[in-house]
Amino acid sequence: MRRGYWVHEILNQYVQKTPPGLTLYLLWAAISLVPEKDREPMYPMHTLVNEAVNATHLDAKLGFAKGLINAVLRRVLRNEHLYQEISEEKNPSYPEWWIRKLRYAYPEQYAKIIASSKEKPPLTLRLNERQLGGDASKQPYIKQLQEAGLSIQAVAPVSNQALPNALELINPVPVHQIPGFFDGVCSVQDAGAQLAAYLLNPSKGSRVLDACAAPGGKSAQLLEQFDIQLDALEIDPARATRIEENFTRLKLSGGQVLVGDAANPQGWFKGEAYDFILADVPCSASGIVRRHPDIPYLRQEADIQALQITQRKILTALWGLLKPGGRLLYVTCSVFPDEGESQAKWWLNAMPNAVRLGAPGQLLPNQHHDGFFYALFEKAKD
Repeated sequence: MRRGYWVHEILNQYVQKTPPGLTLYLLWAAISLVPEKDREPMYPMHTLVNEAVNATHLDAKLGFAKGLINAVLRRVLRNEHLYQEISEEKNPSYPEWWIRKLRYAYPEQYAKIIASSKEKPPLTLRLNERQLGGDASKQPYIKQLQEAGLSIQAVAPVSNQALPNALELINPVPVHQIPGFFDGVCSVQDAGAQLAAYLLNPSKGSRVLDACAAPGGKSAQLLEQFDIQLDALEIDPARATRIEENFTRLKLSGGQVLVGDAANPQGWFKGEAYDFILADVPCSASGIVRRHPDIPYLRQEADIQALQITQRKILTALWGLLKPGGRLLYVTCSVFPDEGESQAKWWLNAMPNAVRLGAPGQLLPNQHHDGFFYALFEKAKD
């Protein structure tokens, strides 16, 4: 899907009439496996053609397509000028409105943002401080990772914030191959996401709300690093169960999971205000496209405005649950300013008792972390 628009353009030029369902999908899948420009193929190209043709035998409805698939793939692979004639740079896998918004917001960086979405995302671990303790205590576990054949490296500070519990696997592997994962020694969490706990920095014994908490990575990190009373709120009961499962795996206490709507606290809020609130609100997820390449295909431009409205409703509702002097961290995994800086400015205008504190603002995706937006606010005391 990361090359979907490029594949679509090839099919437009190499196939006169759009083939029916399964044939189109098979061609789409095969062409997407053609190596990118200046990259080595994963396997010989004749194997790609043979296996695509052989796949037609798996369904009687594909019998007629054998010749078409063979011919189209061989024509594509014979074309020495394919990447000049149909450039991936000119056919990125984003709708026009998406590219327009990126170009407007980041005229000097939008090409890098698009390019980053085609790269494999990093796999970053967060070591469980409750189980492993300080730096010296982590060394035996790091040695265990190395003995399991895993190459690791420390994660550089993100926006000048050190991440002492973060380790990046140079060659990602499934979690069942990571020693201690199912025993709660570590979790998988992007380095950019790990900033949240450090920015919120709740004081000992404080009441903390993680709104929109599923799957629970940020809630778990807060419980690992701070002695707090935490409510993890999630609107979806099935996803709320995942939070509980994560707490159990990590052997964490001090947190309870609530099912409810962050925009409508009447159904779950019991009246005791919070000292700190983490508002990781629903968003376009435009900062994590490389992990979810279907996102640009699922989003419509009108969705951004609808998400803005939802984000503002949640912020307004949560602000009423925060104690004077308390802090709220607004978070999105978006790169669109409509969901980031524009919302932060709106909030300052809408709430005269909101004071903006230091936070990174917009983080653009790079080789070490995804794209996020962070804004920290304090509620002025009466």
